[in-house]
This record gives sequence, structure tokens and C-alpha cells, in this order.
Amino acid sequence: MPTVEDLLRELKIALKKDDATLRKEVERIVKKYGRKKKRKGDFEIKAGHAYLVNEKASKYARKIFQQILDRGFEGLYISRENPDNLDFSSYDNAIVYWLTSVKGEGRVNPGDLPKIQTIISSFITKHSKGVVVIEGTESMITNTDFLKVLRFLQRIRDVVSENHGILIISIDMDILNSKEKALLKKEIINEIPIKKA
Repeated sequence: MPTVEDLLRELKIALKKDDATLRKEVERIVKKYGRKKKRKGDFEIKAGHAYLVNEKASKYARKIFQQILDRGFEGLYISRENPDNLDFSSYDNAIVYWLTSVKGEGRVNPGDLPKIQTIISSFITKHSKGVVVIEGTESMITNTDFLKVLRFLQRIRDVVSENHGILIISIDMDILNSKEKALLKKEIINEIPIKKA
């Protein structure tokens, strides 16, 4: 039984013998439906998984989140920055919480891990296949401690996985010691490579 790739290869060979218009049309179809080669730096985000973005500022995680929202998915973003400064804060399919010690609506204290967990769990159970992005993990660590944050991330990862969602954690790994880095990478094994501009 020939594979799709075999059929496409044979089709390309046969087209070399026909007129230019037909050849262009079939080449367009082959290009559209044929297997695309992975380029260096390409990365596929899959439902049910947790990902880590090692970055000092959360620019790349924000870009990924906005791309996912633009595809129509529901999203929850836990931000260290005032939500008014985020491009996607007005999207209908985005919920944004400000990770701050200043009280107010749509805000959560970085040291209140149980409340953050409740917010995330509630969102992900209502929005199966939703995406959750957490920036400000460093702030959570300084307001509690690394092991508490690690256990929190383990619980969140499991809830997201069970509901076929996506979890993305933006963190500057340079703030962690070697043991903490190893523990975090063991729990969140998928690291999204940052493409150089």
C-alpha cells in the first residue's frame, strides 16, 4: 500500500510531462497538503502538557498566549504587569489576573498560592483545552519559598493535563540554584526554545 508521500512523489513526476498551468495547480495542492519539513527552532505546543519559557521578561510567553487566543482558544493569564498594559487584556476570550500585593478586583497576592490555584483550577475545569500562562513565578518564590511554588506548579500541571489544557510558565531560570533548576525541569520537562530575532 503506497503512502501519501509516495503518491505525492509520483504525482510530481507525472506533472513534469504536462502543461504549465496544470503543473502549477497540482504543485500548489502538493505544497498545501504535503508533509512540511520541520525547520530548526520549530516547536509544537500540545494539549495536556506543561511548558517552560526561560526568559527575563515575559515577552515570548505573551506572544505565544496572544497567538493561541487569536486561534479562538480561551486563556487565563497571571501577570506581574498591570493588565491595562497588555495587548490582549481586552480580548473576550482572555481572563487576566494581576499578581500584586495591592488589593483589588482581578488581582491576587503572589504569596497566596491556594487562591491562585483555585483561580486556575476553576478556569481550566470550565474551559477544557484552555491555556494558562503564569508569569511572575519569581515573585511567588520570594513571597513563599521554592518548594511551595514547586508543589503548587505540580498540582496545576496535573489539573491542566487532566482537562487537556496547556500550561506555560515564564520564568528567569537564573534566579534558581542548580538543584532548583533540576527539580523544576524534572516537573516541567518541555522547554519552549526562544527564537532569536
